[in-house]
Amino acid sequence: MFHRSVSLTGILEEAGIKKQKTSIKKVLFVTHVMPHYRVAFHELVRKELGSRGIIYDVVCGLATDEELKKGDIGSLDSMLTVPEFRVINSRGVLLYHPIYLRSFYYDLVIVTQENKYLLNYALQLSRPFRRGRLAFMGHGRNFQARNFDSIAERWKRFWATKVDWWFAYTEETRDHIRSLGFSDSRITVINNSVDLSKLRDQIAQITPERLELLRRELDIVGRNVGVFVGGLYPDKRLNFLVEAGRFIRTMIPDFELLVIGGGQDLQKLEQLAADLTWIRILGPRFGTGKVELMLLGQVFMMPGLVGLAILDAGATRLPIATTDFPWHSPEISYLKPGENGLLVEDWQNPVAYGQAVVDLLKDKNRLEAMANAAEAMSRRFSIEAMAQNFACGIFDVLKE
Repeated sequence: MFHRSVSLTGILEEAGIKKQKTSIKKVLFVTHVMPHYRVAFHELVRKELGSRGIIYDVVCGLATDEELKKGDIGSLDSMLTVPEFRVINSRGVLLYHPIYLRSFYYDLVIVTQENKYLLNYALQLSRPFRRGRLAFMGHGRNFQARNFDSIAERWKRFWATKVDWWFAYTEETRDHIRSLGFSDSRITVINNSVDLSKLRDQIAQITPERLELLRRELDIVGRNVGVFVGGLYPDKRLNFLVEAGRFIRTMIPDFELLVIGGGQDLQKLEQLAADLTWIRILGPRFGTGKVELMLLGQVFMMPGLVGLAILDAGATRLPIATTDFPWHSPEISYLKPGENGLLVEDWQNPVAYGQAVVDLLKDKNRLEAMANAAEAMSRRFSIEAMAQNFACGIFDVLKE
């Protein structure tokens, strides 16, 4: 009996994946789905890498019917979509992207760091046998986890350092990954962002006359308006927001609050504000409809979890007012307290938070300076800068 010797190259060729004898560098990015807000980022990265002769391929899984119903799934030219294998267990759904063999012909494979992505473990375990590098992109940990020593968080920490490079969302992510013993020289901070160009175009098209008409439609009589924009769920601390608003109203009689968004706590908020005519609960708004409401405000009030909303706020010249809530997303690092927004240390005290907002609204010079700094922050952490940071990190990996 004869036994055929099977090499990895032979397996790949049998799978229809031919090795190309070329000096062209190839990079593969793998993600679950392609949300609309990530399309511009990948287009910019592909353009930047292409200018250096580097091929940038993106692989996504197929969106579920539930994900499609949300209406936030985008598409990228030449994007490869593959059906994911799903394994349901007591902790949720595990996903596997069937591109393991294909990945061997890339000089760099970048995956998002998620415990549920089974492909990640296959790629990490095969690192000694790969010619290319493997990198993580993400937060580094679950910033909303109430127990940082949970099994899920310990599992994530265990695998976090078993890659060749890290593309960290923010400086907070860098600090966390570095604390695990990962080399700082192999961490690229990309500064997570979203495409604000469309929002800025919408701002430019909204006239003072339109805003004045909107004020009349909403019966807004005061010139001290707080704005909340986001999902309505427990981590947004809506009880706290209403209590702080009550205090502000006693100190500034014409204070009004616009709440824009939907979610599981919408009915709860409506009950909390049932007798408070100065709170306008406006539900979910999108596009120009959302932007023009934000332009009616002077301060962005979000005492709970802050994430990428800080960039939308800055683009509309709204300083963000938040607290030292322990479970912010890593984008909270964009906030410079006292410069482009407020961070109240006593995060469980709505009166302390309310007083900080009162002091800001009463000091128009400080408010204007903070609005300028908030807008500058949104331009500094742009999608263009994020793509440039990401591309520069890729260049660094490929140089090694």
